[in-house]
Amino acid sequence: MVANARDAVRAEMASALELGGALGLAMAERGEMPDGIGILNSLGLRHLRFIGPDGLPRPEPAERRAPDWFAALIGGEPQERRLVAGDLRIVAEPWDEIAEVWEDMSDLAAAMLAVGLLLMAAAHLAVGRALAPLSRLEAGVERLRAGDYAFAFDGHGVPELDRLGTGIAALADGLAAAERENRQAGQRIVAAQDAERREIAREIHDELGAALFAIKVDAGRILRLRDGDADTEAAERAGKILDTAAEVHRLSRRILARLRPALLDQLPLSEALADLAGDWMRRQPDIAVTLAIEPPAAVADLDGCDEVLRLTVYRLVQESLVNAFRHAAPSAVAVGLRIDPDMVEITITDDGPGMPNGGDAGKSGFGISGMAERVRTLGGTLSIGTAAGGGTRVSARLCRPALSPSSPPALECMT
Repeated sequence: MVANARDAVRAEMASALELGGALGLAMAERGEMPDGIGILNSLGLRHLRFIGPDGLPRPEPAERRAPDWFAALIGGEPQERRLVAGDLRIVAEPWDEIAEVWEDMSDLAAAMLAVGLLLMAAAHLAVGRALAPLSRLEAGVERLRAGDYAFAFDGHGVPELDRLGTGIAALADGLAAAERENRQAGQRIVAAQDAERREIAREIHDELGAALFAIKVDAGRILRLRDGDADTEAAERAGKILDTAAEVHRLSRRILARLRPALLDQLPLSEALADLAGDWMRRQPDIAVTLAIEPPAAVADLDGCDEVLRLTVYRLVQESLVNAFRHAAPSAVAVGLRIDPDMVEITITDDGPGMPNGGDAGKSGFGISGMAERVRTLGGTLSIGTAAGGGTRVSARLCRPALSPSSPPALECMT
C-alpha cells in the first residue's frame, strides 16, 4: 500500500510538471512573460509553483497535514523543471498529494480498526457461546465432587458434548446408587451392632444380675446366722462379699448404660434427652444445661425417628455432655436439635476454654471418635470446633431414612 502510494505521488508530480511545462511554454510563445507568471500562480494548481527570472521567493507551500514520518515514508520531495524560453522555473510540490494519501490511509485504518473490533466482538460472543456448555459441564462436575449427583447436561446439539454429558450423567447415577447402597449398608451394620449390644445388655442383666443377687442373698444370710466371736471372721468376709457384689452391680449398671440406654426403651427420645439434661443439672447445679428442639411442632417427628437414628442422637448428646463437663469446666451448656423433613441437625455448645487439640474429633477421646465413625457410617457429618463466643461446639447432621434400617427386613439382610 505504501509502495503504491509512493508510485502514485511520483506519477502525480510528473504529470503536474508536464502540465506546468505546457502552460509555461504557451505563455512564453504568447510573449506574456514575465507578467504571465502571476497569472499561472493564480490558476490554483495545487502541486505547481511558477518562479520567474527575477528570482522572487516562491510562495510558501501548503500546510502539511500529514506527519513528517509519513511524508518521509512516502519519500516525496519537490521536483523542479526549467524552461529556457522565458527563463521560467516550475516546481511540483507533493505535500497536498501526500496529505490526501494520509487522509485515505487514516480513513482506511479507522475502518479496518472498526471492522477488527467488530470481528473480535463477534469472535468473543461466538467463543463464549461455544464454551458456555463447557462452563455448565464444569459446574456440574464440581457439584458431583461436592456430593450432588443430580447431574443434567444439554450439549445444544453438539454430538461430542452430548456424548460427554451422557457419560458423566451415567457416572453420576452410578455414584448416587453406590452412595445409597453404602448408606443402607452402613445403616444395616449399625442396626446389627445395636441389636447385638441390646442382646449383650439383656444377657448381662438377666444372667449376671441374677448371679449378683444370689451372692448378695447368701452373704446377707451368713451375716444373719453369725453366732459369737467364732463367727467374726466369717461375718467380715460376708461383708466384703456384699461390698464386692454391690461394686460389681454398679459396674454392670454402667456397662448396661453404655451398651443400651434403658431410657430409650421407656421414654420417647425428646423426654429421654430432657431427662439426660436434667440429670446433669442435678449433678452440677451450678452449670446451666438447656435443651431446645426446633421447630417445637417437630417433637413428634423426632420421637418417631427410627431406632438407629434415635440411639445415635442420644449417644451423641450423651458423649458431648460428658466431654463438656469432664474437660471444659463450663458455666453453661446448650443442646439444640433442628428437625427437617430429611435431616436432623444436633449442636452442643459450651462456654468453656475450648478444645486443646484444635477441634480434632479423633483426639477427643474414644466416645466422640466412635460417634464420629458412627455418624459417617450413617452418611452424616460431624464437626467439632470453636464456638462463636468461645468454648466448644459439636455439630452433627444426620439423614432421616425413609425406611428404618432397624426394621426386621433390614436385620434379616445381615443374617
